[in-house]
Amino acid sequence: MRKQTLDKRLLVGGAIDIVINIWPLRFLFALLFITYTAKISGQDSLGIKPTYQYSLLELSQLKTITGSIKEVKVNKSPSNITVVTAKMIEDRGYQTLVDICQDIPGFDFMLYNEGNGEYPTHSMNRGIGEVGNSEILVMVDGIIQNNISFNWSSLWTFENMLIDIERIEIVHGPGSVIYGAQALTGIIHFITKSNQERIIVKPFFGSYKTRGADVLVGTKIGESAHFSLALHTLYSDGDKGLNRYDPGEYFKEKRYPVYFTKDYNYDGDLLYNQPNTSYGGKAIPEGFNTSQTSFAIRSKLQLKKSTLGFFYNDYLRGYGPTIVSYEYDLTDKENTTHYRTFHAYFNNNAPLSDKLQLNSSVVFRGTNIIPDGGFKYLYRFPNLRKSYGAYAYQGYIEERLDWNVNERNDFSLGLKASLSRKSDRVVSLGDYPSNKYSTSSSWDEAVKDDGSLNVPKAYPVFNVSEVALFGLWNKQWKQLSYSLGLRYDYSSEFGNIFNPRMTFDYHPSDYFGTKLLFGKAFRQPSIFELVNEFRGNPNLIPEKIYTSELQLRSLLFNEKLSLKTNFYLSVIDDRIGKVNDPTSLSGERFENIERMTITGMSFDLNRQLHKYIRYNVNYNFIVGLDNNEIYTINRTAKHKLNAGLNTVLFKERIIGDMRMNWVGKRKAPDENVWINTYEGGYAPSYLKFNMALSYKLSPNLKFQFVVNNLFDEQFYGIGRETGSAFADDYHHESNINPDGLIPAYHPQPGRTFLINITWEQPSNMITKAWDKI
Repeated sequence: MRKQTLDKRLLVGGAIDIVINIWPLRFLFALLFITYTAKISGQDSLGIKPTYQYSLLELSQLKTITGSIKEVKVNKSPSNITVVTAKMIEDRGYQTLVDICQDIPGFDFMLYNEGNGEYPTHSMNRGIGEVGNSEILVMVDGIIQNNISFNWSSLWTFENMLIDIERIEIVHGPGSVIYGAQALTGIIHFITKSNQERIIVKPFFGSYKTRGADVLVGTKIGESAHFSLALHTLYSDGDKGLNRYDPGEYFKEKRYPVYFTKDYNYDGDLLYNQPNTSYGGKAIPEGFNTSQTSFAIRSKLQLKKSTLGFFYNDYLRGYGPTIVSYEYDLTDKENTTHYRTFHAYFNNNAPLSDKLQLNSSVVFRGTNIIPDGGFKYLYRFPNLRKSYGAYAYQGYIEERLDWNVNERNDFSLGLKASLSRKSDRVVSLGDYPSNKYSTSSSWDEAVKDDGSLNVPKAYPVFNVSEVALFGLWNKQWKQLSYSLGLRYDYSSEFGNIFNPRMTFDYHPSDYFGTKLLFGKAFRQPSIFELVNEFRGNPNLIPEKIYTSELQLRSLLFNEKLSLKTNFYLSVIDDRIGKVNDPTSLSGERFENIERMTITGMSFDLNRQLHKYIRYNVNYNFIVGLDNNEIYTINRTAKHKLNAGLNTVLFKERIIGDMRMNWVGKRKAPDENVWINTYEGGYAPSYLKFNMALSYKLSPNLKFQFVVNNLFDEQFYGIGRETGSAFADDYHHESNINPDGLIPAYHPQPGRTFLINITWEQPSNMITKAWDKI
């Protein structure tokens, strides 16, 4: 009897232990408990929507513009769109686009809010992406933000601000028929607030001496004008990477090399194999620079049918864990990369008649890499810094004629022409470049065996002209609509390309619908891929994708449950990758390589349990296909699951929001020797929770406490590019320069805290002051 009692106790104790210690079960248990308590408290009317501001029906009917140019409801857009509203951004305590996209199906990150060294990001979308992720297009109010020379997407981390964002429209799938190059796997479109008459001041501070502030001022000017101004500033020491999960010891327990393979003396003579008398054999400081400094300003003036806007950002950050610490000085305070970008634009909407409207845009923008940072080697040139600089500018005009034929039929015809001044990166060793297009100390000259320091070199500048013509026709019946689009692009870089799109949408009611989508899109080769002396290939042609997609959507249980499911198949042709080339300076070159086929599915569920409780769950499955055989795509999780819970308590004074990200194991490339040796070829899965708790102190003042990585999960992003560095090969005496410069993985932060204090009030006092003037 005692043994049976003991067995029962062990069984019960084991069950309790499982519930307590397995994180997914914790979350599901919490959902079940909240569901039960919501049911016994009664089902209130959804006439008031305190959770995320909108009811599920209203969310499905939000007006969007990215997929169709003109305003159209989300559920009837000719694209697969996810909308992130300002209230979601606020309640969830999001700071960056990386934070947001971790909760969206389809996105994978190799590095997260630390970017990717000299690149702005290394993320993937629907199994496609490389350093910089130039396969996705990022826009602000219709203005392209991708790097002009290198096509990299931007605004992923702290160089952007979210305080003035009305919503973010994320298009999943090809978008080139309207927006041209780089809309290969999708579009991320920031829509800023309009006609806001209020002042918001939001100081914040958190872990690792993080502090900053966001400010938004919006006011009327006279009877017909409106002005808004948003400011953002942030500084953080970062955690310096000291306590992050580093199982392969890429960033700790290493010693300085005992000699330098190459060095320059004070007379400028190149010396070989010189002893490291100062530090040889001593311990290298652990960790890496994770500091962040950013400033951004965005403004716009709206007058009747015209808008004049401006955006500027300056962003300096540490390299983070992007290169290995035993070959490079990663703790140096100048181990940084510096971006500075801007755009200015003028838009005008001119009605020509009751049915015709002409939309005109003039844009000028710049994307610059400022060469006042860089990194030092530990095994050569110990007193000299390698830095990157690049400056590019672009101007374009766009004219679009919209013809509203009747209530159910409309047509748009667009013309865009642009001129770009592009340049390859200026790479210096020692002195920083003296101007935008040359360097006084050329890297490629200084590293030659017979090279010399401080050799000036001018980098070529490329003037590129492009023109595009597109048409889009939308037809609506009672229960069926279709959208047909075609775009022609010509570029002096790559020639001509056509991109079609077709969408058929059957929607018998607001509660059920299905879409069939087909689209083609392209990514143009970058200046670096075309002309760089180490790997460039001037014969590259654009990378292309063909995507077919089926969407099913429904709204059930008296508008309290919404479900969207998507199935897609993508074929990528003429992918731009690297191949071996012994005639190249680097031993490899860029080339259009073999076709790739990807298939996947996602579902997104939202459940309104009570007018004060809502949760959401989304899941993503993605694999590659090769001769009808399924395989796991490098650096992409086959399975990902996200969930979130939003609750409103105490007469809407307290808002609690919790989110979960479970990312399955990710396959490492064959070149990633460490993961293939020690992790069986796959980076481990991870489960991460984030929490935001908001308390309204008064109608004008709110306090928010944000915890990221709540349970201090130890995890890492898989190594960018090949991740071929193998830490075990390094020895400070016998092998000071092993193969590979990219670590097998990138350790990510543990638990961090952030406090936001938001003060808000109407801006009528500014309006009254203006009226007196």
